[in-house]
Amino acid sequence: MNNLVGALWMIMAMACFALVDTCIKLATASVPRAQVVVVMGAVGLLAFALAARARGLRPMPPAIFRGPSLLRAAGEAGATTCFVFSLSEVDLSLFTTIVQANPLIVVLGAALFLGEPVGWRRWAAIVLGMVGVLIVLRPTGAEFNAFALLVFLGVLSQSIRDLATRRVAPGIHTLQLSCGSFLALIAAGFVIGIVQDTPPIRPEGLAWLYLFGAAGLFMPAIYAMVAAMRVGEIGFVAPFRYSRILFGLGLGVVIFGETLDAYTLTGAALIVGTGLYSFWRETRSRPAQGAPG
Repeated sequence: MNNLVGALWMIMAMACFALVDTCIKLATASVPRAQVVVVMGAVGLLAFALAARARGLRPMPPAIFRGPSLLRAAGEAGATTCFVFSLSEVDLSLFTTIVQANPLIVVLGAALFLGEPVGWRRWAAIVLGMVGVLIVLRPTGAEFNAFALLVFLGVLSQSIRDLATRRVAPGIHTLQLSCGSFLALIAAGFVIGIVQDTPPIRPEGLAWLYLFGAAGLFMPAIYAMVAAMRVGEIGFVAPFRYSRILFGLGLGVVIFGETLDAYTLTGAALIVGTGLYSFWRETRSRPAQGAPG
């Protein structure tokens, strides 16, 4: 039952994240990217701090500023910042496809740092998945977009966040973890704004809707993500991230009129296929007393 609940949380998170991506891409057309990061962090921090208070919790206890909790917050801030900056420069469909590499990297990280057993078949799946990422990136082609590498950097940060979440002490509530992540996001936005010398502006027209749409949807997305990773087993829950590709590619075509070329579709098929195979091998190996798959 815990795994089923975790999977449902993950699907909900992916739907929200796809809508957040869409709002961010629309907002950054007229609003400085650092400002988008700060607004998302500020709205999220306020909402989750109030929610924590309502439950009699201290929003930011000292424990969230050390160990796995601090690493998780840094990973969240790094991932969101990379995603905001890349979304203004790459197609939503390309962005969504590269993000699908996260589950494979999580499996890789779980094997290297958490001691989870991974056999040669899943190692092969990880390698093939990374080949799929290269096909999507097209690093040697004329259409190569360097900002796509920023998406991949965000995926790496996202994977660090997910792995760190598994090591957070059970006594730290999801609301408190989220507060720490949003605080880190605010700090990252301010630092980037100062470095880039991009002062905030007053949004106009629909930019308000896009900006606060991204911030508002980001809150349930973060909460659902944290809940998914803490409730279910990482090997079971992580593959349900692939539901995001359905939402993301659909929104890219409908909202932005993007065309799904052969490279994107081939790379997506490799990434998703190898990820699902890795998931299948993991679940199949469980009855065999934990033998690696």
